[in-house]
Amino acid sequence: MYYQWSFCELAGPMFSGHEDREIMEDLKLRSPPPEDIFCFPLVDIWRARVWNLLSDYVTADVKAAFVQMSPEWIASDDLSWLDDLIFDVTGKICQTKDLLGSRLRQEYRAFRVGHATRTNDLSSFYKHGLRFLRAGEIEDRARSIFLNGQSLDATEDRLQKAIDDLHARDTPGGREGHLYFCANERSLITRPGGSGHYLIYGSEYLYCLGMRMASTWETKRLLKGIGRPTMFVCDIPMAFIPASTLQEFAGIIIAHLFCELVDELNSDALHSSAGSALSLAVDISADHIVGHYHPQKIYDPLWSA
Repeated sequence: MYYQWSFCELAGPMFSGHEDREIMEDLKLRSPPPEDIFCFPLVDIWRARVWNLLSDYVTADVKAAFVQMSPEWIASDDLSWLDDLIFDVTGKICQTKDLLGSRLRQEYRAFRVGHATRTNDLSSFYKHGLRFLRAGEIEDRARSIFLNGQSLDATEDRLQKAIDDLHARDTPGGREGHLYFCANERSLITRPGGSGHYLIYGSEYLYCLGMRMASTWETKRLLKGIGRPTMFVCDIPMAFIPASTLQEFAGIIIAHLFCELVDELNSDALHSSAGSALSLAVDISADHIVGHYHPQKIYDPLWSA
């Protein structure tokens, strides 16, 4: 089920300001990113550059040997198939996922990503940036939304029980201290079973608190009444991104490039139906926000919930 805020009678007003920071929703209609920014969905921009980064190990002979193998499928999480092939052809020992992850960090200044939320006020984001979850702040927001008389069932006691049930402050495994992004914005907007609920209802922790305080209908009604779905496009400094995250993306990138070498191989890694999430444990200053837009049509994974 798709949600369109412009046709939703519940959608609330936006505070004015920062209209000049709004950018195109369609990635193809935007200005291309600077050369030192890696943008995961724009394969045509980085394809030749990444091949060049790997050229001392992934030689023309390695590519030819791969094509001759005619594999039916390849894995992106385990690149031992490529490491073994490089050794067989060149005699070189290489951990290609680690290698490309490291070289992406050297080659690019930042990684372009999207952060999804729902808000009626852009000013806080353009002043304070994006902040990882502080449970107490979201709990206070839950009070202002659900305990202001608009909900028939919500009470402070029910809120306290919800807080106890959700264990947001637990370490490890809790919600606190995480800031989530997506390298392919479209997968947050159109992917069935994805994470469009961040755009439609806002904070997942806020939604979960609401569901324990009020009915499903009330929770969705009240959260949909807050402004508009908002996607912030950010350039995250490579220094902020964990090595393991870059290695994960390196595996996806390499697998995609090798799939392009064989007609029978199809890669869905960069399709909008595939996931491309990453999380950070640091705040992102407003200086790293490129702009924002309000997605018009969003797949709601919680429609039937």
